[in-house]
Amino acid sequence: MGVSFRTVCLSIAGLFVALNVAAQTPVQRDSVEAFRDSLAAIDDTIALRELESAMIDVARVDRDNALLHVKLGFLAYRLGELTGAKQHLNDAGSEFEWAADLEPEWPYPWYGLGLAELAMGEVSMIALENIRQALGLDYLSRAARAFGMAALADPAFANAIVDLAETAMAQRVRPRLELALGAVREAARTTAARIPEVQLARGRVERMVGEGDSALAAFEQYLVLGGDSGIGYLEVARTLFYVNRPQQAESLYYAGAPLAVLPKAVAATREDLSWVATPEELESFDLTPTEERADWLRDFWLRRDVAEARAPGDRLQEHYRRYFYSLHNYALMSRHRRYGPVNPFRTEQRMFDDRGIIYLRHGEPDERAFFNAPGVDPNESWLYMRPDENQIFHFVAAGDLQDYKLVESLTDILGLGVSIELQASGRSHPGTQDLYLSRMTLDPVYQRLTTTSAAGQGRVMARERQMGERAIAFGTTTDSYRLRFEFPLGATVQHYVIGDPDGDGGQVLVVFAIPGSAVAAQPLGERLAYPVRMRVVAASQSDDYVAYLDTTRVFMTSEPIGPHQHLSGYLTVPVPHGDYVVRVVLGQPWRDVGEVHLAEGTVVPDFSADSLTVSDLIVGREGSGLVWRVGDRAMNLNPLHDFPQGADLDVYYEVHGLERGTLYRTRLEVHKQGGGSIFGWIGRLFGGGGPPISISFDGVAEGRATTVLRQVDISSLKPGSYRLKIVVEDPVSGAEVERESELKVVQ
Repeated sequence: MGVSFRTVCLSIAGLFVALNVAAQTPVQRDSVEAFRDSLAAIDDTIALRELESAMIDVARVDRDNALLHVKLGFLAYRLGELTGAKQHLNDAGSEFEWAADLEPEWPYPWYGLGLAELAMGEVSMIALENIRQALGLDYLSRAARAFGMAALADPAFANAIVDLAETAMAQRVRPRLELALGAVREAARTTAARIPEVQLARGRVERMVGEGDSALAAFEQYLVLGGDSGIGYLEVARTLFYVNRPQQAESLYYAGAPLAVLPKAVAATREDLSWVATPEELESFDLTPTEERADWLRDFWLRRDVAEARAPGDRLQEHYRRYFYSLHNYALMSRHRRYGPVNPFRTEQRMFDDRGIIYLRHGEPDERAFFNAPGVDPNESWLYMRPDENQIFHFVAAGDLQDYKLVESLTDILGLGVSIELQASGRSHPGTQDLYLSRMTLDPVYQRLTTTSAAGQGRVMARERQMGERAIAFGTTTDSYRLRFEFPLGATVQHYVIGDPDGDGGQVLVVFAIPGSAVAAQPLGERLAYPVRMRVVAASQSDDYVAYLDTTRVFMTSEPIGPHQHLSGYLTVPVPHGDYVVRVVLGQPWRDVGEVHLAEGTVVPDFSADSLTVSDLIVGREGSGLVWRVGDRAMNLNPLHDFPQGADLDVYYEVHGLERGTLYRTRLEVHKQGGGSIFGWIGRLFGGGGPPISISFDGVAEGRATTVLRQVDISSLKPGSYRLKIVVEDPVSGAEVERESELKVVQ
């Protein structure tokens, strides 16, 4: 037991002293707070009930003593906290209402009533409380009104101001927010303005109603007054993102991470992460020392930028855009959530419905669909288009106000009983055809459900449910921020790994060709400018940045480019040796035109190794219009990768790891795709000799890196697809390295 009965008796003695004061004075307020502090230290319900009995005896004599009823209210509230019994909370509410009738200008009765109403809402029946909320009669609404009355009674009463702000933000109902906004602004003109928590509450309310600059001023004042730096920096950063000042926001976001020392500050940062992080990532964050959290957070968000070929900082900025969008569109209207058998996804958070969860993780869907009909609960379906498998999410608010929850199948919208019946019998049900038709644009499966016979319905429905299961598993455990463009470029992109002439590392050479039909020009004097945004991201398999290039290249022409002409070019990005994923983004994003090209499994060998190493094989042709300068030599590239019949090939590769003067041997072969080898024509390519199935020639290493550039006559090749292969051999060690490139010969 926390406190002795003697301590309780001393509290009673203090009570009688306080009752002798006629009006609510600072002394009385101190008396109430001291009494609340003493109650907080007591966990002996027997002692509390004895104290309550003694105070009730006094109240029977002194019925009009408002202060006595206030203290009785807090005593009953404490008993309700300890026992969970709603009767004690009802008693508390009655005492506070009695005190408010006696002294309506006092803030404490209203404040206590607000606390009691909040607590009663927590122990109420969920379904009944949700119905009450629809009518504005729920405990949360009543608590907000009570806190508002306390703030009106005394704008400097900080507790009421803060709790009013928090309950209004929890409700997210505009009239309540306006009430809270008026209260916090009024409090800012009183002595309560010197209390950090009041400024914090003011900033949050200001931001929620859209007043970003006023919110910034409040949060900055919170920091000046000595508020927690971790929370203050986070709120300022959030608000800077909200008002679209991302660079300042990002700087303060990371600067505040090592300042978040107190548990509530750490919890605030962790909560922000929890909307997108995996359980493993959250565990890693929990184990990260305070001084290392900024670096951890940078890596966390940067990995997501890399995974989607985004610019550094894009994902963090998008996270807060999604956060505020979800807060205004998918925030829970009720503190209570009720799950049923059709709800496979369940969460303990109380901020967002399931639409908000998916939106926070994956952003704006590609398409939405709805079905409104009498007797059908509010519902939505979202489509996210993916290269591997499209993801479709179904949401339904089944009798819970605006609390939309995920369901596996579209038929779950009609209820569990209907869904089971449809799955078992395959027979139609009133409304199912219209429901399927409303989703026909999302996936062909819904069209099949409208046309499939009863015998085949079960199989199609089972497939549709499996799609929903996979979507929920994917959508609630991963996150994404795909680069999406309304119109594609139709570009041809090639990736080659070569050595770095300025060092021992490697380079990724990216060659591209963009059709003229996909780009638009901007007049520039007497010429036309075709700006193209280009981004190359090379990342490790764990999505860590290795190399990054983001630039805009402007192609100048005197005449418009024809639809069958191309803008072509190349980029080189230095990359150390390793195994990478390379993403190339090309486009004119201001026109919403572009695309992403992916090259997984890009291996950059260790070109500094003391053993034979060979670069990728690059095959080009003269007349392609794109020349790559390699030292004092010119290599004709072929951005379209098509080779006209009768053209000559330029073949380029590099030999590394051999000492100067070392002999090496190259064997070159050409294979018809899907057919046998053709080598009879190769004998004359490099001066004759050799068997008809292959040709070999010797070279001498020029140093640690040797560039080889050969021209090949392919005039005898018929149109078709071919594979060009070289095998480079070090005769001394017997080591061999093989490289290949595809050829497409066209008329």
